[in-house]
Amino acid sequence: MMREQHHQQPKDIDGLPGLRDSSLEQHSSWNTVGSLCPKCLTVIPGVLRESSEGLVMEKACREHGSYRVVVSTDLNTYRSLYRAPRRTAAPVEYGSTITCGCPNDCGLCPNHDQHTCLAILEITSRCDLQCPICLAGSSMIGGYLEQAEVESALAKLIWYEGRPCPIQLSGGEPTLHPDLIGIVRLAASLGFKKIEVDTNGLRLARERGLACSLREAGLTGVYLQLDGLSGPVSEFIRGRDLVEEKLRAVENCRKAGLQVVLSVTVVQGVNDQNLWEMVQFGAEQKLTGVNFQAIALSGRFPQSLAYSPKRFTQGHFIHGLEEQSGGKLRADDLTPIPCPDTRCGMLTYALLINQEIVPLKRLLGGDRLFDFAAQMSDWEDLIRAIKPEDSIGCGCDGCGGRPQTLEDLLPDSDFFSIGYHGMMDAYSLDLERVRRCCVHSITAGGTLVPFCLYNIKYRKSFC
Repeated sequence: MMREQHHQQPKDIDGLPGLRDSSLEQHSSWNTVGSLCPKCLTVIPGVLRESSEGLVMEKACREHGSYRVVVSTDLNTYRSLYRAPRRTAAPVEYGSTITCGCPNDCGLCPNHDQHTCLAILEITSRCDLQCPICLAGSSMIGGYLEQAEVESALAKLIWYEGRPCPIQLSGGEPTLHPDLIGIVRLAASLGFKKIEVDTNGLRLARERGLACSLREAGLTGVYLQLDGLSGPVSEFIRGRDLVEEKLRAVENCRKAGLQVVLSVTVVQGVNDQNLWEMVQFGAEQKLTGVNFQAIALSGRFPQSLAYSPKRFTQGHFIHGLEEQSGGKLRADDLTPIPCPDTRCGMLTYALLINQEIVPLKRLLGGDRLFDFAAQMSDWEDLIRAIKPEDSIGCGCDGCGGRPQTLEDLLPDSDFFSIGYHGMMDAYSLDLERVRRCCVHSITAGGTLVPFCLYNIKYRKSFC
């Protein structure tokens, strides 16, 4: 077994590696990070600077020129997220050795400081849509993994982790795989308890019995693309109005007893004003949650976006959700996810009580929720870990109401989560975030690669 290697970066007065006080550096705060040239994928340094737009990354490749992109709305948000506590655990086994350095030794190599919390296995490269925005750049022509290849990859994943972990079957469009039900049944037989399908939902909408068959085979949930509830949003991101079909998929999955998490790709100026609308829809439908992810300029995307420094960032998400909800969901209700780099994502677990969203952070307190969330692999584990007799607050802003127990609230409530994933691409890549990633693609050959890096550098190697 390869042992974990720890690498310390020099700390400056701010507590951020290399980040100087603005008064010391010509009134410009900056931080040097490892990044990539978006064209040739050569490792180059990036410099973070304050600007009127927020915190921006600037970098230059000798051959392909300069690039500039916003990484945060402001330095204070970036500082706060960077300083948030993390909990790390090495995998039982590493898959490669350190030879060329990050990002060229993926497997995972011992430079990686986090195990796999979620593994994504692409079982087909084929898709029945040609979305203008597609992380994978999928086409209608593509191949499938054989069941033996799936079994080998999942067995290797268990070897790395020492036990089955949550997995997503992805693509392409995984519901097009001719033996999807058999693959789900196989994964369940290997001991995987949390099995999701990452899907556009079209086949689930057309074939009412498919969701039930997948549930019976062992599928626990679907990660369903739904970027908005209006035709124009769907047309911009997916190429045509798919809203009615998506809603039928939601209904069929709910009736089958599958958990449904909506996956919302956010494009600034297109659907960033619809954050609270999507949260409300998910809550009204009593879904498991809504997860937002910023558009990543990988695969297929409007080329005009590559030349714009504007990006939808974590800061936009935090403040946008608070503003659009009229304060019903506050910025401090969201907690940085403690497993990856804390700049990568935020999450709030909540209870739905009388159709109102009550964040667990208000009930339990931030420290207690962090301790639970950092140790649990999924929502059900977290809830089971909280003792029913635990005394909790009432969830309001200090009304002095009688403390309740979780047991008091559970009969009249449902669980719900709201999350954000700050996807990186070659324009915004920060290698420190890559080394801390806990969401990994597992290839047919059994190689583990941080998900953002897989989309940028490795996808073509394994297709």
